[in-house]
Amino acid sequence: MSFIGDKIQSILKTPNNIKQNKNKTFPIGSIQTVKHLFEELHLSPLLNDLKHCGHQLSGLVTGLVSYKLTEDLSVSRCHQWMTSNPLFLEYLQLSFFEDDTLYRGLGIIGENRHLILRHLLHVLKNEHGVGLDMVFMDWTSVYFEAKPTDIIKYGYSRDHRPDRPQITIGLAQDQRSQLPVGLSIQPGNINDQTHFKITYNQIKPGLRKGSVLIFDAGATGIPNLDLLVSDKMKYLSRMKLNTSDIKQHLDTFHKDEWTPVVTGNQDEQVYGKKLLFPSRTKYLYFSKNLCDDTLLNRRKHLEQEYDEALDLWKTIQAKKQPRQKYRNSNHFLQTHLSYTFPLTGLSREEAIEQALQFSITGKEGFFALISNKDFSLHEALQFYREKDSIEKLFNSIKNEIHIRPTRCWTQEAIYGSILIVFLAQLVISMLRYKHASLRHVSTKFIMQSLSNFALTIILGKNGMKNRVYSNFDWINTLIFCGKTPGS
Repeated sequence: MSFIGDKIQSILKTPNNIKQNKNKTFPIGSIQTVKHLFEELHLSPLLNDLKHCGHQLSGLVTGLVSYKLTEDLSVSRCHQWMTSNPLFLEYLQLSFFEDDTLYRGLGIIGENRHLILRHLLHVLKNEHGVGLDMVFMDWTSVYFEAKPTDIIKYGYSRDHRPDRPQITIGLAQDQRSQLPVGLSIQPGNINDQTHFKITYNQIKPGLRKGSVLIFDAGATGIPNLDLLVSDKMKYLSRMKLNTSDIKQHLDTFHKDEWTPVVTGNQDEQVYGKKLLFPSRTKYLYFSKNLCDDTLLNRRKHLEQEYDEALDLWKTIQAKKQPRQKYRNSNHFLQTHLSYTFPLTGLSREEAIEQALQFSITGKEGFFALISNKDFSLHEALQFYREKDSIEKLFNSIKNEIHIRPTRCWTQEAIYGSILIVFLAQLVISMLRYKHASLRHVSTKFIMQSLSNFALTIILGKNGMKNRVYSNFDWINTLIFCGKTPGS
């Protein structure tokens, strides 16, 4: 704001003396970060050994990962992003190339993904202090807008898209460093118990005897637990409550007879009970908060069902045809459907409350963990709940780095594109590992800060090039300068 005579100028006007120049500004933060961390992981020599002619594979992969952390639209757009900027090609030590070169690069790293992942596991363990003493494991699915293939198949969808074929992805994460250390890619119809063995065998070379693997109930099965015991590993997993647990412990539950468990949340009431067996320990827990949340969610679901039932009743009373979901649409079947409404005569609240009481099984708020290591009640619950960090990893990969859409269809290229996403997440996780101040900063903000960091090349009269870095904020200042602004 400036003063002109007695008037106040509140609008910033463009000066009339702007002159054209040949200065160039490039967003350099993502490429600089990826290149530096790839050097720390000794990844470039390995990648270049996989492609002996043409453009260096390390430069192509660095560009793909950098683009994934920048805007991530498609492989073709990545090609435009890399080749339209001579400075990017200079940084990546590449000359101009066509977009099919990137697709071939994806295929090569996809075909050699096991070698690359073993290398990363070895370097992280031996040079970056990743001990793998405790490892979280979990699995998810990613759907495709494509026809089913040998790897893209219909299966149980974690994305709530059962109408689309998918692949399943397994991740392993080190508990202390929070770094992703394992990746497995399988067809979309594989279940967690089968996928467990593949993910486990992928990270097994980096584990030591006595390492603890923590995973969810979907992968808990006698063959998997026996496999870990035979390899002298420890495990901590959630398990389904069986009939004997319900009859002997849950039906007779009284909080005075169970041990209070400290969780760090003063508003949470948790009680536990240890059951010792010759080869394992079972941990039973009751959480009042979990019980309340379960009943609250069930009530919301019943409210929705009641409103649907009421709409159906009104449709039948009006002698109209019910919605498609309430009738048979097969032209080769003749069915006679009838509907009864047993809760008529009650108010909406009374009907929902009665249905809620009928739905109570007595297991609400209870859950069980199992381990072949003798944890305390507090330790077992704490370590299992820390497994939530791998759920955050999946959220970052899906919603911030954007694993979808995958715009390539050959099996090797699909493997390669998912490996690029894994490498992008590894870059973000390593930044958090190296800088404690970034531990609770979202992936989105780290990526935005890297994208903002720019290099301006100022051309002097004598042809000399002066390089000026700009757009510093506290995140990229910490990453590139090792300190926050003003410190």
